[in-house]
Amino acid sequence: MSDLNLHFKRFYYQTGRFQEILLSNGSINIEDVKFFIGVKALIKNVENEILILKSGPWELESTKRKETFWDLPGGKIRKGEQVEQTVKREISEELGIDKNQLEILELFDASISNFRFSHGQDVPLMLVTFLCKFVNIPKNFKLTLEHADYKWASLNEAKNLLAEKFNKTFIDKLSNLP
Repeated sequence: MSDLNLHFKRFYYQTGRFQEILLSNGSINIEDVKFFIGVKALIKNVENEILILKSGPWELESTKRKETFWDLPGGKIRKGEQVEQTVKREISEELGIDKNQLEILELFDASISNFRFSHGQDVPLMLVTFLCKFVNIPKNFKLTLEHADYKWASLNEAKNLLAEKFNKTFIDKLSNLP
């Protein structure tokens, strides 16, 4: 995959301030803005189904939600890590598979997602989602306590189940999947 070269211009977040964000080759250059960078893997199989994960005890605790929800696999980038490395690491950790089983096809979406509560303050989350596929689809996944279940969902089912977690623009964009 070629290097990620994505520019976000004039990012507006809850305080009403504008900032220039440059996300280039996995590194961030930004002045005095605190936010999380998260990555998600939108994984399709040959039947055009999407892999989604149901929240488990750890995820419910960290998000302070009472009800379970469906999500795409992914997580936060670590210091010094490339975004593509983060996607593969998170897939390996969350699904219990070899990270080399995942092929990143292309950038699907990059947006500001819901705010997360961190260390006494709301912090925006920049969410970068990649369209991916498995080199060989594993027969089973070994989920952590972060997730209780997984399923391969049709596009319409995935849109309905992910609508609780993702914004409308993202859900609408799912209709145009290649």
